[in-house]
Amino acid sequence: MEEMTSKMKPKIIFIKTPDPRGFGENIIDGLTKSISARNFEVKVVEPTQENISDIANQIVEEKPLFTFDLNLDGVIFAEKDGQKKILADILGNIHVTWFTDDPMVHYMKLKPVLPSNQILFLNIDIDHGQWLAAMGKNVAFLAPGINPSIFPPPQQKDFDIAFVGPVTDPVIIEEAFKERLDENLYAFAIELGKLLFRNPDMPIRYAATYLISQFNPTFQQAMAQFQKEHEDEYISLLIEAGAYAMNLRRWFILDSIDEFQVNILGPVNGELKDNVAVYDEIVTEKDIVTFLSKSKVSLLSQPPFIPSGLGFTVFDSAGSTCMTMVEERLASKTFYIPDQEIVTYHPMDTVEIEGKLAYYLEDNPQEREQIALAGKEKTFKEHTIYSRGELLANILEDIIKQAVQEDEQAKGVPPENLN
Repeated sequence: MEEMTSKMKPKIIFIKTPDPRGFGENIIDGLTKSISARNFEVKVVEPTQENISDIANQIVEEKPLFTFDLNLDGVIFAEKDGQKKILADILGNIHVTWFTDDPMVHYMKLKPVLPSNQILFLNIDIDHGQWLAAMGKNVAFLAPGINPSIFPPPQQKDFDIAFVGPVTDPVIIEEAFKERLDENLYAFAIELGKLLFRNPDMPIRYAATYLISQFNPTFQQAMAQFQKEHEDEYISLLIEAGAYAMNLRRWFILDSIDEFQVNILGPVNGELKDNVAVYDEIVTEKDIVTFLSKSKVSLLSQPPFIPSGLGFTVFDSAGSTCMTMVEERLASKTFYIPDQEIVTYHPMDTVEIEGKLAYYLEDNPQEREQIALAGKEKTFKEHTIYSRGELLANILEDIIKQAVQEDEQAKGVPPENLN
């Protein structure tokens, strides 16, 4: 990568892809601003079916040191020597992709690029990075953050509890499993979902391996063969079991709340109790943030796909001056002080959940407001997408320094003379 030794600004091209919920656009908007301030030359392109060839040619001509996308949605493939390769392999630049959830969810996009060594995989959960690192991939951790520009001014608190969906009655998922899975796979998917439901901080891949070991040897052998011969289907089954566990948990929590009105943001599939209101049209990040800003408490249930960290919605909620209740996670204390900036709960303890709702909504609203304000202040001070851009710039600069050192060493420059 000879361009890395140049005195010119290093160039990075952000590849923006369609995202109806707006998360991707808000992330790239924030990152480009902070990366530009760090002496990078930044460009944003938006490929479509009509202009993809022009975009690819533009990248070839400009030869950026880095390209960037979210969830591998902006990876461009081209042919060289009769083989289909990602553009970064052909150009020799580094492609950075930031998984905003579990990379396993994007496995069909991940699988074709695994042979490449030109990709840096950014992850929001340590478990995700460990999975990819075990495959020999280049990984780094980059936590979620908010884009301050989408937050409204202070709002009147019109709602008691906001619950971010989507939500599906788990019985509906069970019936769908039964219709298309054979008896053994059905039993495995159901048991895996229930295992994850009972153990919210257990990574899906670890849970699956553990569960298989509990079955009889014949089933273990059959599952080993299934994984080997039908890897895509096995991964899809894990994803579906994870979604089942998520809905088991969310349905269980919602069904346990009797004394308060709960407002669900996003679609609901199934019949919930009369104290639940559904706002199925609220699905974009900006609309969710606006509703949370009008709510006293947000009750969040993260999917099993984030076993140790915090997802983007947690930061959006904390930044909305809405007291945020979320399942306790290994990394939650890294970002927020429990009972001072957010409130944590165990999803299996319904007495704790409703007790804390009663305490903060009825018994001590002043403390609730203090926690909500402290959460917002912490979020806007330390957990913005701009601060994440600073960390990303540090990662990119470290890559450049390493490349320069390797280039100088190849030319015979003594290590002590390297800057």
